[in-house]
Amino acid sequence: MGFLSTLVGILGFFIGLPIDLVIGFFFFVYSKPKEVQEPAVTSIHEWDTSTPQELMPEIPNWIKTPDYERVDWLNKFMLDLWPYLQKGICKTIESTTQPIFAEYFGKYQIKEIEFENLDLGTLPPTFHGLKVYETNENQLVMEPAIRWAGNPNIVLAVKLMSAKIRFQLVDLQIFATPRIHLRPLVPTFPCFANIIVSLMEKPHVDFGLKVMGGDIMAIPGLYRFVQVQMCNHWIIYMGDY
Repeated sequence: MGFLSTLVGILGFFIGLPIDLVIGFFFFVYSKPKEVQEPAVTSIHEWDTSTPQELMPEIPNWIKTPDYERVDWLNKFMLDLWPYLQKGICKTIESTTQPIFAEYFGKYQIKEIEFENLDLGTLPPTFHGLKVYETNENQLVMEPAIRWAGNPNIVLAVKLMSAKIRFQLVDLQIFATPRIHLRPLVPTFPCFANIIVSLMEKPHVDFGLKVMGGDIMAIPGLYRFVQVQMCNHWIIYMGDY
């Protein structure tokens, strides 16, 4: 019975193959081609002010908006300072998060939380322009356009009972335009009493998050959920200097 079914399958394949080829040939020869629609072409002088920004989002703000000034000197300064600045930021992150991690020890079977690797990478943030507002109040208001497409390597290890789970943050991208208020201005160094940083619009945040080597951000819906939650809470206030 097995030999007979195999033989019938082989015969069906060799009989059906030429029939399919003949049918496909007639469809190819006698079918009418679909009419190709020409793409809409618009002259540059017919564009509105938002079209170039939508088509070319990578253009620096100092080109798109005359209110922003070019700050190449600041980018050069950041490039030279970044190897030392990123180490200082990492130390601040470690000292700030240690008491937060300690609150979870003993909860949810968590025995230990620590950074196995904390490195912000070699690529510093870049400034695509700087806008300074003129105001009659006793304050200084500026709005830098910041873009950071970094290569950080941040590994957080969480020990649950006897197992250690590692979370790795990679390929971090942050595009934001914060508005910085230095107020009130005072005659003593650093010449302002408070720093207030706010975001007038949601920043673009993109990153990869790996758990035990697997990218969990590939789970449908999770990436969008995390991105929205982060953007909704990006309002920063820094108190007395």
